[in-house]
This record gives sequence, structure tokens and C-alpha cells, in this order.
Amino acid sequence: MKKYLYIYNYSPNEQELCEMEFKQIFHEDMTSKYFLTNQDFDYQRSVYIKGKLHIHYMHQDFDKIIKDIEEDQLIYYEFKVIYLKNEITQVDYQDSLEKCKRVAFPIAGSVNMKHPQVIIAITKIHEQWLVGIYENDMVWSLRYEKPHSYSHSLNIRDARTLVNIAVGHQKQLSIVDPCCGIGTVVLEALSMGLNIRGYDINRYVSYQARLNLEHFCYDPLLIEKKDIHDLTSNFDVAIMDIPYGVYSPFTYEEQVSLLYAVFKIAKRLVLVSHIMMEKELENVGYRIIDSCHIQKGHFIRYITLCEV
Repeated sequence: MKKYLYIYNYSPNEQELCEMEFKQIFHEDMTSKYFLTNQDFDYQRSVYIKGKLHIHYMHQDFDKIIKDIEEDQLIYYEFKVIYLKNEITQVDYQDSLEKCKRVAFPIAGSVNMKHPQVIIAITKIHEQWLVGIYENDMVWSLRYEKPHSYSHSLNIRDARTLVNIAVGHQKQLSIVDPCCGIGTVVLEALSMGLNIRGYDINRYVSYQARLNLEHFCYDPLLIEKKDIHDLTSNFDVAIMDIPYGVYSPFTYEEQVSLLYAVFKIAKRLVLVSHIMMEKELENVGYRIIDSCHIQKGHFIRYITLCEV
């Protein structure tokens, strides 16, 4: 069975959110930044996965791996071989360099050290040597700069992670962002090929959100100016960054009313709030699955995943 090594990287204040995403994707708790599994996941969906190793050879005996490579008569053009350092098992630099040479030598084709088309990577996790094709393209970062944005909006990293928490592996789910603001969550979901619609009560903000979608060649009509209380369509999951009154007063009672409104259209919810609202969610009818918080300076956002 094919195996994969996912290599994670996150800052200390991102760890909780990363672990929450990991749990929804792989359905187990995160115990290491190096995750070996037979689950094939599109690593470009996660901002925390810095690389994915498609393992072709795995053995405690490195000589056995070299023998297998020779027998397979591999051919790659424009390739290079690298050693992936990890925090679990330290390998001496000269030893890692020698291992790279031994892997590269029996492979036919051509080498390109500066601009390779194929990266073959070696690493050692505990007692196992791993060799395979390594991918580390970060295409999601292309949307860092949008034509329209606000300082208090969710950043691209958090928005993308919320989408992954919302759907996990279930890319067929229908998603709604009923308070979409400038459209960052909608953009990130669309970039993953997901089915999402966005709504916002503010005419000017929803207009700017549509311009953001159009800028990245997505259908701007996927975002509409509409009050959440007026929505009648049902969705599999909602992602809601609940308004907290940045530019105009928004009371606690109004926030709670939004919870009742979203409950009518989605039985699974990822809520972003500036105060903990687990009790309020339970009163509405949701069951809490997981929660965490993210902090930027003195500002804290609480992330709660719940469903009926």
C-alpha cells in the first residue's frame, strides 16, 4: 500500500489551529510534525504542510533500498536528489550527502540541480529510511494580495484552515459563508475546487468581495448582498466569522440571533467569534466537536466546530 510522509511547519501561536485542522483531515490527534500515513491528501490545501513525500522505498537497510532502485531501472529527466532533515532522527551531513549520491547514481536520465523537474528526497524517521518523490509547491500563497481587504478580516492562512476544518476530506460538501465580508473564505474554498457561496448584508463590502473573486477569475455572482435571516437554501456546512462591531455597533443579542439563523440553513458550523460562545451554540441546538483559539497581538479569535 502506498505511503506518504507529510511534513508540517507552524509557529507556536498556530499550533492549536493546525492540530484542529489535522484532526478533521486525518481523524486522529497530531503527535508530530512528521506524519507517516497511507492517506493521500492534497497537501496544497493546508498552509501548515510544507512538503509531501510520496514514498517509493522504505526499509531499515539502506543497501536494500539501493538494490531495489537498481532493479527498478528508474529513469528521470531534470532530477535532483536531496536529504530532508527532520527533528526526529539526526543524520550526519557527510552521511546524508553520501546517501544522496548513492540514490542518484543508478538512476538514468539527466540531473538538474538548479531547476529540477523532479525532486527525489531521502530521510530517516526513527529506524526507517524513506526515499521517494518530494513535492513542496505553495500555490495558495498567490492570493496573499487581493484588490480589496480590511485589516480586521481573516487572513488567508486562517481562512484556508477554516475551510479544511469545515470539510475535511469531503470535498463534495456544499458550503456557505453567510457573513463573508471581503470574501477571503470564499476565495480559498474556490481555489480548492469546493462548492461555496457567500453572502453579506453590506452592499459595498459584498461588491468589493465580488471584485476580489473576479480578480482571481472566479464567478463574482457566487457572492451576493443578502441578510443571513433571509437565506432559505440549505447547506452541508457553514463558516461564519460572526460580526463583532468594528465599524458599527453589533450587540451580543444580535450575535446570538445569527447563531439561530445559521442553524436553520446548516447543521454543521465552523464559528469564528471574539468571545467563547460554546454555551450559546449548545442552546441553539449544536453539539461541540472541537475548539481552539488564535491570537494576533491582543486580539483573540475563538474557533468552534459544531454540528447537530
